[in-house]
Amino acid sequence: MCVLTYIPIKSGGYLFTSNRDESVLREAALPPRKYGLGGRYVFFPKDPVGGGTWIAGCDRFTLCLLNGGIEKHLPSPPYRQSRGRIILDFYQFQNIDSFYKNYQFEGIEPFTLIIIDRENSFIINELRWTGSQISIKQIDAQKPHIWSSVTLYTPHIIQEREEWFLDFLEKNPNCTEEDVLNFHHFGGNGDVRNNIKMNRENKLKTLSVTQFSISNENFLVRYQDLQKEKDFVYRVFTEYV
Repeated sequence: MCVLTYIPIKSGGYLFTSNRDESVLREAALPPRKYGLGGRYVFFPKDPVGGGTWIAGCDRFTLCLLNGGIEKHLPSPPYRQSRGRIILDFYQFQNIDSFYKNYQFEGIEPFTLIIIDRENSFIINELRWTGSQISIKQIDAQKPHIWSSVTLYTPHIIQEREEWFLDFLEKNPNCTEEDVLNFHHFGGNGDVRNNIKMNRENKLKTLSVTQFSISNENFLVRYQDLQKEKDFVYRVFTEYV
C-alpha cells in the first residue's frame, strides 16, 4: 500500500512487490487466496474489516493501490467508500479504459493505482485521483519502477528511495524473487522511519510484504505477515489462474 516495485524479468513476466505500511492497531489482513471477481479468478490478501485489498492479481490484470494522489492531502471524512474496495471494483470492468471513464471516483479519498495489463501488448497504467481530478498515463513496462505513498513520504524521501532502488538494480542486474524481497526488507540508509521496511515508534510500521511473480509459465504469490511472523507461498499453474 505504501511502497511498490515493479521489475520486468527475462521470461517475459515481472516481479510486483508491495510493502503495506499501516497502524499496528489495524487488524491483520487475511493471507491471499483465490476469489471469483468479474468472471476471473483473482488472488489477493483481504482486510477482514472492510473486505477490501491493496494488491491483487490474475491472469491478465495485476494492481496495487497506494494512499494519496499527486501530493499529500488533508483527510476530510466521511468518504463514500473505502479505497480498499477500488481494486475489487476494477475487476467488474472489462478493461482499463472502461474503468477510467465510468468508475465513480467522487467521494473516495485520494489514491494512486498501478494497473498492469498483460493481454496482447504489455501495458502499465498509473492512475491518480486527487479527490477532484483523475489522470492516467502509461509507464514503460520494459523498465523497473518504484512508487511510494505521498501521504507518508516527502518528495525528498521518495527521491532517496528511487536512488536506493537504482543502486539495488545496479548491484543485482539479474535479480531474483528473493533479491527483491531482501530489498523490501533491508533497503534504505539506516533511518528506520523511512527505510523501505519502516517503523515509526512502533505505532506505524510495515505490516506485510506481498509479491506477485508472473510470467507465461509461472504465477506465484508470496505473502509475509511481519506481525505474526508467518510466510505464505502460493504457486498456481497458469491454466488454472
